[in-house]
Amino acid sequence: MKTIALAGVGGLVGDKTLQLLQANLAGRVNLRLFGRSETGKRVQFGGKWVTVEPLDRLIDGDIDYALFTATEEISAKYVPPLAQCGTVCIDNSAVFRLSDDVPLVVPSVNGRQAKGNIIANPNCVTIPVAMVVNALMDLAPTKVSAVTYQATSGGGKEGLADLVLRRKNGRTKCFETQIFDNVLPLCGKMTDDGHTTEEHKLTNELPKILGMPGLAASCFCVRVPVTVGHSVVLNVTFAGSVTTDEVKERLAKATDVLLFAQNVPTPLTVRNTKYVAAGRVVQETDNCVTMFVASDNLLRGAAYNAYEILRLVLDGANENKDNQP
Repeated sequence: MKTIALAGVGGLVGDKTLQLLQANLAGRVNLRLFGRSETGKRVQFGGKWVTVEPLDRLIDGDIDYALFTATEEISAKYVPPLAQCGTVCIDNSAVFRLSDDVPLVVPSVNGRQAKGNIIANPNCVTIPVAMVVNALMDLAPTKVSAVTYQATSGGGKEGLADLVLRRKNGRTKCFETQIFDNVLPLCGKMTDDGHTTEEHKLTNELPKILGMPGLAASCFCVRVPVTVGHSVVLNVTFAGSVTTDEVKERLAKATDVLLFAQNVPTPLTVRNTKYVAAGRVVQETDNCVTMFVASDNLLRGAAYNAYEILRLVLDGANENKDNQP
């Protein structure tokens, strides 16, 4: 029986990941849990109690697969030595996403690249955008522009608390100013070009996932007073003329994309699901459309994508075992 480690227990994405493992793999794998503030806590998994261990014990044990849902600091410290020992590490941080030798994977888009001992999980907005644009690849997209409206849970538990507890200016613990009853056009840290680190994630990650280094991508991120669910106003330009009907036809057939041809999609519509909602497809010019896209940033944009990667590598390992003489 394979052993899976989850590093980051107690965080919003870590808890979602644990729920997926409990629902789908309990009794089929051994589970080890690692965390900081949660050390010593006991969690039931497959009829057994699992105690959360200190992070330093990650490199002491025999671990086949490791899911990292903690900070960039933790990923940078523990992923490389684990990978060198043969553990397949699926990392949710941005540390390895743009490394040439690390695949950046959205399973329904480029799942065949899920190989090697370090596999990166993309940004929570990049994942749904990649799924939507991938559905339109035969129409030859040349440029993607996104304006995002990102939930406070993207800032973790403290970001969520800034909203839920209605923390006012001077008392916020995650965001630079109050997010309750407000909109903050700043996600991540400012960079020298005026964009933020969060915006650069989409513009750099999307071409890599789609295998289109020449794709022009731009992004502007806004934090909004929503608990869970990121939304995107997505503008896509194509090499030739397209119609909204052609776009809708492809979206309707895309894996895990729900096309709202009549009703209006919202992040609440797909909260706690694996689906990406897409709708309000508008013709801008003969080769350009705009649409609204929404998904659960904790599940579809993080935990579920990592879980899908895990299933890919697990299935691949089982297939290789079956093919051995």
